[in-house]
Amino acid sequence: MDQRHTQIDVDLSVDEIALHWLSRRMSGSMSAEERREFESWRDAAPENKEALSEAEALLSRVDSIGDEVLAREFERELCALAARRDSRQSWFAALAATLAAILFVGVIGVYTGGVSRDRPALAYETSIGEEQKVTLADGSLVELNTSSRIEVDYSQSMRAVALSSGEVFFNVEKDAARPFVVKTKLAAITVTGTSFNVSTFDDRSVIYVLTGVVDVKPKNGGSATLLAGDAISIEKDGVSGPVRRFDPGLVFAWRKGKARFRDAPLGEVVQSLNRYFTTPIMLADPELEKLSVTGEFDIRDRDTAVAALKLIFNLDGTDEPARTVLRKGEHE
Repeated sequence: MDQRHTQIDVDLSVDEIALHWLSRRMSGSMSAEERREFESWRDAAPENKEALSEAEALLSRVDSIGDEVLAREFERELCALAARRDSRQSWFAALAATLAAILFVGVIGVYTGGVSRDRPALAYETSIGEEQKVTLADGSLVELNTSSRIEVDYSQSMRAVALSSGEVFFNVEKDAARPFVVKTKLAAITVTGTSFNVSTFDDRSVIYVLTGVVDVKPKNGGSATLLAGDAISIEKDGVSGPVRRFDPGLVFAWRKGKARFRDAPLGEVVQSLNRYFTTPIMLADPELEKLSVTGEFDIRDRDTAVAALKLIFNLDGTDEPARTVLRKGEHE
């Protein structure tokens, strides 16, 4: 890892550190170690979160067509700032100059094809077993579940978030003038201010509404309006199923590090748990997949989850290099 990424707290102001971390996230090459270091810095003091929010709000007003250039420019500007940091005023002056230059490059790119835009301005993602909480520029809160990725693109008329994979809980600040739109491959979900959960796994998107009103437009077929306690699934053909009620205690358990099931097939339970574990669990006998499961599992402790499955169904387990195989116990 570049040494300046691990020693940034020595000479830089809180504003400059926030800018550094924002540029690293935008670069798309942030390592797991850097992510942990960033989260530790962010959560260490309220002023750190405030500086990060201010930086995000500033960048959200920059045309996202220059996002790749923006990340590189801020990395270079950060080094220059560290060398000539005389005052907060000079830092903001340098930042303004950088933004002006980047906006110019972005406009030139529109007409010459010199800048390639393949993702919105800000991207957030988690790896297997990780979770992340993010405050967006407008104050909206998002929580990313395991193996999830979102791309945020705010403009003066719309707040757009693309969910390419995984599961995310949104608590959206109300702004009637700027709709908040979450897009998956199968649907567009529009709100002005509410809390809801969106998952997209296995070519299927599911929307759960905790509070407020949510409009869902499937890729194919008519729109649906969901109220608090409503859920809807969009299948791989882009067609939605019926609006149904759901149990928040089951759906939102992941936000507390749990996975809860009620009368779910064991095959489905294992598939869900494997989203959180780098070493998957496998069932040796297809008949085991049909067993009914009602219970709670700790998604942050794989060994405990495996032990619970073995105990509930009297299963034996074999640990292999790349997986754990569960089979019927000899004394069943």
